[in-house]
Amino acid sequence: MSENSDFTGENPYGGSGNPNLASSQNWIIPFLSNKLIFLGFITSIVLGFSSIVVVALAPSLMSTHVIVWGNIALFSLISTLVYILYQRAGTKTMPTAQTEAPIGAIERMQMQIAELEAEKKELRRAFHEAQIRAEDARTSKAAFLAHLNHDIRTPLNHIIGFADLVSHQAFGPLGDKRYLSYIRDIKKSGEGLLNSVSDVLELAQLENGQRILANEEIRVEDLLSSLKARFEGRAKRCAVSLEVTCFCPAVLYGDRIGYERLLQNILDNAFRFTPAGGKIQLAAWMADDGVVLEVTDTGIGISKKRLSKLLQPFSKRSPNLANEHNGMGLGLAIARSVAELSGGELVIDSTPSIGTTVAVSLPINPQTQQGQDRAA
Repeated sequence: MSENSDFTGENPYGGSGNPNLASSQNWIIPFLSNKLIFLGFITSIVLGFSSIVVVALAPSLMSTHVIVWGNIALFSLISTLVYILYQRAGTKTMPTAQTEAPIGAIERMQMQIAELEAEKKELRRAFHEAQIRAEDARTSKAAFLAHLNHDIRTPLNHIIGFADLVSHQAFGPLGDKRYLSYIRDIKKSGEGLLNSVSDVLELAQLENGQRILANEEIRVEDLLSSLKARFEGRAKRCAVSLEVTCFCPAVLYGDRIGYERLLQNILDNAFRFTPAGGKIQLAAWMADDGVVLEVTDTGIGISKKRLSKLLQPFSKRSPNLANEHNGMGLGLAIARSVAELSGGELVIDSTPSIGTTVAVSLPINPQTQQGQDRAA
């Protein structure tokens, strides 16, 4: 649009865009034209009359004066007549140019408006198609999750249950002891696959708002004590020191299962990536706006490049880890979703080869805070 004079302030009638300058030209040019015509006419009269007078006074110089002054007078007269004819021709063509200029500007403006309307229509069509695709994707996601829950989770429960039944040899011995080893591998693989499917379903329910978090009274000391009892055996097996300290006898109001799941996922990652002889600390203390739960380990740590992507679903600490560290990378994503739905926040700080700290801030009463946010 900047190339069109109609939108840059230029005058389509031949001016420079300044209305004062254009109006001044309207009276200055005719005034100068009339002055030049008058001066040319007077010059031709004066020179012609002077040549006649000189010839009368000095007849001997008649030939010279007639040639000189006559040529000057004739040139002046011809110049004046040519200028008059040129001005008359210009005044006849000027109105045509002045009337054609605004018509061209209007046509260009109409073309630009038509192009903008076409572009607007195209954008509206693209937006409508994007809405349709998003709705189709949402429907496909819901159908996939329903299929995952019914057609995969249910058979896995049957496989695990029958594997457990066979491992106990309820209907008699299997014969070869290798069968028991195979049955244990089947059960372990089935449980691992079932946990992965459960993680996917849980994260989808949290993100889609299908899971409503409870609002029950939770003592922070009891929450940490239950987690300590659950992970003490694993700490002994992994030769890792587990310390649990609580610096606040506070009471939270939230979903107890969700909070346990949140801390369980964080502790599970800490045990996975902390070598034997390392240390894991679980602590809690009061803050200005609630309670802070913190898990610190002396594990392998995380690089800054991967730290920014760690809270995204299906993200792992490192793609080159051993098989025992493999997982779907949903633990921290589920923990983050639980924290945010509870009105809190999850933050990770890590240094490679030194360790990782995961801090979760939770409000004392999420419902009260959500009500204040709505009122604000």
